[in-house]
Amino acid sequence: MKIKSGAVRSDTYERLKEAIIIGEYAPGELIQISECARDLGVSRTPVREALSILERDFLVDLLDGRGAIIRPINSDEVRNINQLREIIDGLAARLSAKRMPKSLILDFRAEFEPMLDAPEMAETEIHSQLSHNLHKAISDNCGNWVVQAQWQHLNIAFSRIKRKGWQIWRDSDEKREISLRRLNEHLEILEALENRDSERAEIAARTHIVRATEDALKYMSGPYQ
Repeated sequence: MKIKSGAVRSDTYERLKEAIIIGEYAPGELIQISECARDLGVSRTPVREALSILERDFLVDLLDGRGAIIRPINSDEVRNINQLREIIDGLAARLSAKRMPKSLILDFRAEFEPMLDAPEMAETEIHSQLSHNLHKAISDNCGNWVVQAQWQHLNIAFSRIKRKGWQIWRDSDEKREISLRRLNEHLEILEALENRDSERAEIAARTHIVRATEDALKYMSGPYQ
C-alpha cells in the first residue's frame, strides 16, 4: 500500500523535531537535505518541508537549498524564548484559575506533594515530565484558543531549552535546592488555581519561568554562553 505524501511529511517532521529536542543533533550542526533524506528513507521533498516548519518552531535556521543549521542553545536563546513563555504561561494561568476543574488540580497536587518527603524524586525526569503535564493542562483549560495555539507552538522550542536547562543544573552542586524550589513553585501555582485566585496564579506562573531562566543562565558555560 502506498503511503500518502501527507503522512510522510508529518512523520519526517516529527522524527526530526524529536531528534533536535532530545539532542541527537547538536547546536550548530548542519542538516543536509540529501543526507537526511537518505538516513530517513524518504525523498528530499518531505525533508525540505519539515525543515521549513522547524524554522517556524525556532529549532533551525534554513540555508539556501542545502539544508538547515540547528539553532544554538545560548544565553540569548534561553532569555528570548523564556521571556515570551513567561507572558503566555502567566496569562494561561490567570484564565485557568476560573476554569480548571478542581478534580484535575487535586490530581496534580497528589502527584507533586509526595516529592516533599522524597526530595530525590524532585531531581528526576519524573518531575520534569509532571511539570510539562501541569503547564499543558493549564493551557488546555484556559479557554482561549489563541493562547493555546501560541503555547503549543512555543512549547516546541521551550522543551528543547528546558531539557538542556535541567541537564545543566542537575550537574551542579545546587541540584537539590533548585529541584525543591521548582517543586514548591509548582505547588504554589496549584494552590492559586485551587483558590481560584487569578492574579496569584499569574504571578506564580510568571515567577516560575523567570526563576527557571535564572537557574539556566547561572550555570550555562562554554558553548552554551
